[in-house]
Amino acid sequence: MNKGNSIRMRVSYFTSSYPRATDTFIQREVLGLRNEGVEVFTSALRKPEGTNNVSELIRSERENTTYFLPFKIFDLLRLNLQSLVKAPSKYFQTLYLSFKTGRPGIKGKLYQLFYFQEALLLSSYLIENKIQHIHNHFGDSSGMVTMLASQLSGVGYSITFHGPHIFFEPTLLALSEKVKYAKFIVCISNYCKSQIMLFSDNKDWHKLHIVHCGVDIDTYSVAEPIAKILSSEAIKLLYVGRLAAEKGVPVLLNSLISLKSEGFDFHLTLLGDGPERMALEAKVKEQGLENNVHFGGFASQETVRKTLQNSDVFILPSFAEGVPVSLMEAMACGVPVIGTNVGGVTELIEHGVSGLVVSPSDEVSLKQAILSYIENEQLREKVKRDARKVIETQFNLDVEVTKLGKLIQKYQES
Repeated sequence: MNKGNSIRMRVSYFTSSYPRATDTFIQREVLGLRNEGVEVFTSALRKPEGTNNVSELIRSERENTTYFLPFKIFDLLRLNLQSLVKAPSKYFQTLYLSFKTGRPGIKGKLYQLFYFQEALLLSSYLIENKIQHIHNHFGDSSGMVTMLASQLSGVGYSITFHGPHIFFEPTLLALSEKVKYAKFIVCISNYCKSQIMLFSDNKDWHKLHIVHCGVDIDTYSVAEPIAKILSSEAIKLLYVGRLAAEKGVPVLLNSLISLKSEGFDFHLTLLGDGPERMALEAKVKEQGLENNVHFGGFASQETVRKTLQNSDVFILPSFAEGVPVSLMEAMACGVPVIGTNVGGVTELIEHGVSGLVVSPSDEVSLKQAILSYIENEQLREKVKRDARKVIETQFNLDVEVTKLGKLIQKYQES
C-alpha cells in the first residue's frame, strides 16, 4: 500500500452478516483500506454462525463489528419517535421510498417495513460514529437497508455489485433506485457493468466504475513445477466455494464418474459448505466415490492456500458467477484452472492461455478439459506462468483497493 497518499476518512462497511468464511474478499478490502489510512468501521445486522470462525482474522473482525439484531422493541420505538420529531419530512419520505421500492403484495410491504426499521438502527449508528461514507458489498436486502439509512442520515453510500443473484430479479430488487441514490457504484467486471446499465437509467451510468476484487499477491507463492501426471497416478483436483445449486458441482461429479470409468484415478477436495452438501454427499456415496472425494467444509484462508499448493488442477463448474476470487487465488498460486463461460469469468481466464473455459453444464467438455491438463504438461506449465501474470497486473488487491479509496474520497469531496 502507498501510505504516502493515505486517505483520512471515516467509512462504515455494512452487510447483513459479517464476517463470513465465504467473504474473504471483503475482509481483505477492509484491511487494505485501513492500510491506506481509512478509518473503517464494520457493522452488520446479525452475527454469522459460529462455523464461520475459521481464522484469527475472522474472529478478530467479529469482535470489532457492531451488530444491530436482535433489538429491544422499546429502544426501536423510541428511535422511530426521535427520528419523526427531529426530521418528519425525511422520515416520511424515506418510509415512502421504502414502500415504493418493495416487492408487490402485503408480504413485500411488510419486508420493506422491517428494512426501514433496520435502516433507522443503521442511520443512528452512522450519525453517532460520525461516519462520512457507507459502503456495502451486496445489492440485495442489505443494499436496500443501506439506501434507506443513507436517506435518513444524509451519509452518502456506494455498493459493490458482484452478481449473479442481483441480476436474476433486478426490478424486484430495485437495482435502478439503488444506483440512482448512490454516490457511486462499483462493478467487479465489464459484464457486471453491462447488466447494471441494462437495468438502470442511463443518466446514472456516469456513477458506474470498475474495481476488481483482488488478492494479496505476496501471500500466494507459485507452487513447485508439476511433475508429469501419469494416468496411473491420482490427479489432485480442488474446488473451493459454496455447495449451492448455482455452483454446478453435480456436473463436475458426473465428469469424474466418466473419468473413473475410463481408468483415470483422481482425488477431489471440496472446500466449502452450503445447502447442497447433503445431496452431494449422497451422490458421492451412491456412485462409490467415497475414496475419491473429500468434503472439507469451511476452511481458513491459510488452509485454502496450503491445499492449493498441493493441488494439480482447480475446477469451478458454475452455472452463474461474478468474477470468482477462488479462481484468482488458484491462478496466483500457478494452479491450472478450469472455469465456465458465465458472468465475468472470461475477463479473468483467457482460454488456452491463462486457463481453460468450458460451457456451463457441459460435463463432456469439462471431462475433456481435465484430460487436457493430465495429458499435456506443456499446457499446464504455460497456463501456470501466464495465470500468475494476469493476477499480478489486473487483479492485484493493492491496486484495486487504492482505486476504491480514491473513489470514496472523490465522491465525498464532490
